[in-house]
Amino acid sequence: MSEIYKLYKHIIRCLENGENESIRLSLNDVHSNNIFSLVVDGIEFGKLTRIFIADKKLKPFEVQYHTHRYPIKLTTIKGNITHHVACEIIDSQYSCTKISKYDYKSFLNGGKGLSYLGETQITCIDYKMPPGTQVKLNTIDFHTMSVSKGSMWIVEELGFEKESSQVLGIPFITDGLYNKPEMFQINDKCQIVLKELRSIVKSYENVTH
Repeated sequence: MSEIYKLYKHIIRCLENGENESIRLSLNDVHSNNIFSLVVDGIEFGKLTRIFIADKKLKPFEVQYHTHRYPIKLTTIKGNITHHVACEIIDSQYSCTKISKYDYKSFLNGGKGLSYLGETQITCIDYKMPPGTQVKLNTIDFHTMSVSKGSMWIVEELGFEKESSQVLGIPFITDGLYNKPEMFQINDKCQIVLKELRSIVKSYENVTH
């Protein structure tokens, strides 16, 4: 079976484990209000496996283009998901989009939040990610997503490589974000994800070889 099928199966096993410490690292309102991050595997930051669940429609660029301090693998589960990628263009002779660039290191990690780096030029690429698709992003890759309400996707953190990330666009604030959910909310999300993944895995297993 495919790598994505094996990942779905692994997450089911993690969620069926009654002593899963990872889920206690889950957060609500991640990047934006009503975006839930269910941690399903790992207890070391930078090496976690998370499932994001959109309890609202996330509009294009509601979350700014950003990089990560670690490479990630992003795998879709459910929903109408559009991946938005920004590519920096240096000394282009063609017309490009000009945008502000910032370095970002959170206060929790000993940083000062956003630091202005200057202006940069980008081209923007948008593409759909149907359920059951995967993309790998390196630490230099700027991206964001827009999704329909109820969308789910997996983010696998592949280990820290940098101390800070970068952000493009209008400065943002994190007031009211990254909230610790109640345990009953975490359990509810676990059951929602399990129901969805069990159904998908069954579809894979109905395929003859």
